[in-house]
Amino acid sequence: MSQVWLLAGRGLLGGVLVMVFAVIGEMTTPKRFAGIFAAAPAVAIAGMTITALHAGSHALEASAFGMMAGAAGMVVYCASAVLLVRRLGAFLGSLTALVAWAAVAGTIWAMIT
Repeated sequence: MSQVWLLAGRGLLGGVLVMVFAVIGEMTTPKRFAGIFAAAPAVAIAGMTITALHAGSHALEASAFGMMAGAAGMVVYCASAVLLVRRLGAFLGSLTALVAWAAVAGTIWAMIT
């Protein structure tokens, strides 16, 4: 399968799943839980589906591990950004939190691969 068709498949499936997740997010109460059904999970599911169909389970495993490492890094980013932005300002605080994300995600990725 050519790369163009893979990209088109990811885009189409990702778009459909984003719409489905948006409808689910609109139906949830309270609205603060709507973020659970944001675009990121839909795009991740679409990407993993296309990867599984095209490259098999080994590639899917690597993709899933990468997503888990990135998610752990994102938790650290969010927790540290609140404090760092208050202390250092928006730009420098966000940049410093991004370094924390990279350190955590990179460390976890190195440990699991």
